[in-house]
Amino acid sequence: MAPTVTQVWRVGAIMNEPLKEVLKFCAWYLALGADELTICFDNPDDPAIEALSEHPRVRCIPCTPAFWQSLGLTAESAFVKRQNAALTWIYGQYSDGWLLNVDADEFMYFEGRGVADVLQQEGGQALSIRVITAERVIAPEGVGETLFRRPMAYDVRKSVYGTDAKLFGPKRSGLVGHPQGKSFARCGVAGLQLRQHWPRAGSVEAGEEVLLDHHDGAHLLHMIGADFEIWCNKLAWRCGSRGFTDPLTERIEAALASSQSETELRDLFSRLHALRPDQVAHLEREDALLRLEWDLTALVQREFDIDLERIATPG
Repeated sequence: MAPTVTQVWRVGAIMNEPLKEVLKFCAWYLALGADELTICFDNPDDPAIEALSEHPRVRCIPCTPAFWQSLGLTAESAFVKRQNAALTWIYGQYSDGWLLNVDADEFMYFEGRGVADVLQQEGGQALSIRVITAERVIAPEGVGETLFRRPMAYDVRKSVYGTDAKLFGPKRSGLVGHPQGKSFARCGVAGLQLRQHWPRAGSVEAGEEVLLDHHDGAHLLHMIGADFEIWCNKLAWRCGSRGFTDPLTERIEAALASSQSETELRDLFSRLHALRPDQVAHLEREDALLRLEWDLTALVQREFDIDLERIATPG
């Protein structure tokens, strides 16, 4: 009998998030079996560095001025430029296996398969494996599971969201954030550079990509709408970095300038990220809804022996 081939895989990220969110992220990927997590902390004094420094499978990189200088950048360089440079630097630390490039609010999920199994079964000679997004939405009262919407056709999102459909834009497949997903990149490929969604080889997109979506039981769970306060704290950054469509950016900027700013933002958040019972039923009929049992608090308790409820929320 041939020996079982074990696929080595690691996670790379750059983040500046509340400690609770960092711990959730780390607990999820450690539970999935990542061989190592390498996190570049945009705040070199991030309290998560001390909290994670002794973990054998978590590597913390403070993004000091010297770190950015070593990459030919400064702390004032545009974030996307720093993000791509930091992730490409992480990629260069490994000569074998795969590197998953994700943000702090993105959680890879495969139905009925482990990550290493997916890489072994789907990888072949591919340079990258990209998994399409499913986006967190707030469930109606009485729904026990955590809900995620999948990308959907234009006629579906039009019928689900009515006049609000224009806020989602023509190219985002009914999601507020990105529908493209994120990628596992095969390590050890000379000249490969990481981008937000897929790698590049020199000046061209890297070829030989495998694309997986819900038909394959594959989901990148994006928590963009999981929490109103976190959503609000990222509005300026997302508006400034084209994280939203132009119509949505204009609506947010108008709400921020309003004397009833919080009320308008809460209403907008609800329309974008919460579902009514009829919308839940409609998305399920269209195979555009995922239901999951979701308890990151328990994962953090098990991995770090930390009670998230005892961690103070900044501000």
